[in-house]
Amino acid sequence: MPSLVDMQRRLKDKGVTVVAISVDVDGNAYRQFVKNHNVNLLTVRDPDQKSNSMYGTSKFPETYIIDRNGVIRRKFMGAVDWTAKDVTDFLSAL
Repeated sequence: MPSLVDMQRRLKDKGVTVVAISVDVDGNAYRQFVKNHNVNLLTVRDPDQKSNSMYGTSKFPETYIIDRNGVIRRKFMGAVDWTAKDVTDFLSAL
């Protein structure tokens, strides 16, 4: 999560927006996680887990890179170092 927050901060001026979706059923657990991990991102809660079926999510965390036209360009499964050069280069090129 820290590298995701850092990547958002560094690439925001290039049009990159991170939306973190939580599928926690427990709203208190969701709010506590956001607070404890200093998640300074746009977050939404999907307790009905509709996003899982919409995007085919099968492992957490999963990340979908969606371009300006709404097209899914890449899917990452598992943890990612969002500050890695190859990742930031990919995002900057979209």
